[in-house]
Amino acid sequence: VLQFYAGTRVGLGGNTTLVFNSADTIMDNGDSIVGEGWYQELAIIPNPSSQNLFYLFSCGVTGSSQTGLYYSIIDITGNGGSGSVLQKNIQLQNFKCSDGLTVIKHGNGRDWWILFRNWNTVNNRFYKYLISPSGISNVITQNIGSLTNNGFAKMKFTKNGDKMALLTFIGLLEIYDFDRCTGLLSNPVTIHPEPPASPYPNKFWSCEFSPNGEVLYVNTYSNNSTLYQYDLNQPNPALSRMVLDSIPNSLIGMGFLKRAPDDKIYFSMAYECLIAPYC
Repeated sequence: VLQFYAGTRVGLGGNTTLVFNSADTIMDNGDSIVGEGWYQELAIIPNPSSQNLFYLFSCGVTGSSQTGLYYSIIDITGNGGSGSVLQKNIQLQNFKCSDGLTVIKHGNGRDWWILFRNWNTVNNRFYKYLISPSGISNVITQNIGSLTNNGFAKMKFTKNGDKMALLTFIGLLEIYDFDRCTGLLSNPVTIHPEPPASPYPNKFWSCEFSPNGEVLYVNTYSNNSTLYQYDLNQPNPALSRMVLDSIPNSLIGMGFLKRAPDDKIYFSMAYECLIAPYC
């Protein structure tokens, strides 16, 4: 059942995120929230201390909006049941964030982790917050994996949360083990290193794991968009790469991949109202 949703708006300056209730109307105080309409700037998770409260995390990427990581608190029972944003744009970090927030449930089945990257410098640093009934914990940082300064960095977890994939728009693709109890990443495996300079043969856009976590699907975004499959059980997954689909000479390109509750993976066409099941 839809409770509420939020979205950023591309092409507008300032804080463009709007929060809508289940009736598709803007919530009370649900405007002017950080977000610029880029890659993946928003993440919503329930507040573990209340069934009516939710966190909306958002990041400012380019400086058109406020740079940094922010959160807002939403009460779905507020304003007579139509929902209300109780607090908004509370700053956690002030540096320019990589455009790719991701969340995963803690190993205890109640709390949550939120992960993001720094876009200010060349680095391999991950930032993590634990969200529990006590609130938002102090930030945990971890340096691991390859160095990058690409702002379009997508992170995606397996269904059971034991592995995470990281990709960048200019070509880095890595797999990590993840401990849902400690929040620590380990054992990075580089499938494709990030090229030091243009041209970039792999403009990675999105990825998704198969339900069992043994296969990774990755698509590119360019004039020749391609959907790839990788067998993660192989000693060198890069050599297992298989082309599943391609769109040659396309000005639109493929959009995001997403595994749904039915365990099918869906992909969208970027900037078009078209979503189709793939596998």
